[in-house]
Amino acid sequence: MNRNSLRARVTAFYVAMLAMALIFFSIAVYIGVRAYLTKSLERSLNTTAHSIEADYLAPLEVKGPAWFQAEMSESYPPGISDPFVRIFEAGKVLYDSGDMRDPPVRISDLPHPTTAEGLNDFHRTHSSTGQPLMVYTVAYTSPNGRLILVETGASMEPLQHLLHSLFLILLIATPGILFIAAVGGYMLMARPLRPVVALTEQAEHVGRKQMGERLPIIPSGDELERLSLALNRMIDRLEEALAHNQRFSADASHELRTPLTIIRGELEALLQMPALPAQAMDGISSALEEGDRMSRIVHSLMTISRLDAGGERMEMVPVELASIVRVTLEHMSLLAEEKSIALSCQTDERIYVTGDVMRLKQIVVNLVDNAIKYTPTCGAIAVQLFAERQRAVLIVSDTGIGIPAEALPAVFERFYRTDQARSRVSGGTGLGLAIVKAICGSHDGTLSIESVEGKSTTLRVELPLLQLSQREISDLHSIVVNPQTDRMPSREQVCEKPAEDLIHRKV
Repeated sequence: MNRNSLRARVTAFYVAMLAMALIFFSIAVYIGVRAYLTKSLERSLNTTAHSIEADYLAPLEVKGPAWFQAEMSESYPPGISDPFVRIFEAGKVLYDSGDMRDPPVRISDLPHPTTAEGLNDFHRTHSSTGQPLMVYTVAYTSPNGRLILVETGASMEPLQHLLHSLFLILLIATPGILFIAAVGGYMLMARPLRPVVALTEQAEHVGRKQMGERLPIIPSGDELERLSLALNRMIDRLEEALAHNQRFSADASHELRTPLTIIRGELEALLQMPALPAQAMDGISSALEEGDRMSRIVHSLMTISRLDAGGERMEMVPVELASIVRVTLEHMSLLAEEKSIALSCQTDERIYVTGDVMRLKQIVVNLVDNAIKYTPTCGAIAVQLFAERQRAVLIVSDTGIGIPAEALPAVFERFYRTDQARSRVSGGTGLGLAIVKAICGSHDGTLSIESVEGKSTTLRVELPLLQLSQREISDLHSIVVNPQTDRMPSREQVCEKPAEDLIHRKV
């Protein structure tokens, strides 16, 4: 369960509100029950005291002490009576029901009531053995002026036991109710949030290649319908802007190719003219170099535009990726040797993917060349290829200058450079990684980067792994690179020239 999800947060909010309500309810119930039980005990003691006044003390002078003792012993037998009863006159005990047996309470140690305090009032005390008691004392005056004190009392232990049981019930029931409410609420929240989940999944699916798709409209007449309509309108605007950008890049690249070709031809013709001053030849050579660089940029832009628009023709066939990686690194080893860079390769065998050979090689070429450019002399570059979780993983790591952390999110953007002057000296155009990302996207793959400034950079390509049986591997018409017939490319050819010029197909 994602704790930060809307479903979890809404459930947590309502569980918190329910918890507050249950705590308030439990406190109110506990206080209310305690007050009710206390009042009930007080009413019982009050009723007992006034009943003794009316039924036994009023006829006392007429019927005599013997009758009184007999009647009181029968109604409030010693040691059994609950509540206990004690009756006093002028400090003498007229009747005492004695110590209580159930629950056992020692009454004889309690002080005798006086006329000065405690009359017609309830007070709490404790027996000599520590039991809590509630006592009520009332004064009765006979017709001939005799003052008789009637004391009734009862143990509060049953009341306290009942309150303790109630407290335990509330203490156990409240978390249980909250747990049931949390689980039930979390499950119930799945239904109203299902349309939001569907919108999210569909929005995740919409990309450069699926810009024509739209989110499902939820005909609920509420905020969800408004949200789906607003998102679709936003996708419309994004699709229009993206199409305009692609048309501009493709048209500009196409229109620039012819003038650049003409300029290059004219400059090459000028170089063939005799008796040109040395300064003029240097200028023409410099212009040719810049023209070549511009041509590479135009070609890269056209490649990205075709990949983005899905107009790039690619022959998607089963390919053994390890052979492409090894042969490509053999071609690029001289570039690494020029800077005394150690270029190592570790590949697992029988890693197959479905892809276009030329574009897959272009991924390796661009990544390795990028590492060579930004790795200082005597550095190291490691290339790894292995399978992981049904994915073919290609990792190119170097001990180069690294990339600042704040620049990492933008490194795959077109023409992005962390250091303009340094990139220009290295000969890069800022399109190499953008092309790699576009190729990965066209192969349903991903490209990610990790870097520590001043220490290293690691680029990771993941492509869907193709599972082939032994028979399919044997019958497969492999597409390989022929190292004998391939000409060793220069840096400019490796990093900018179309991969078609670096690859031969062999059936």
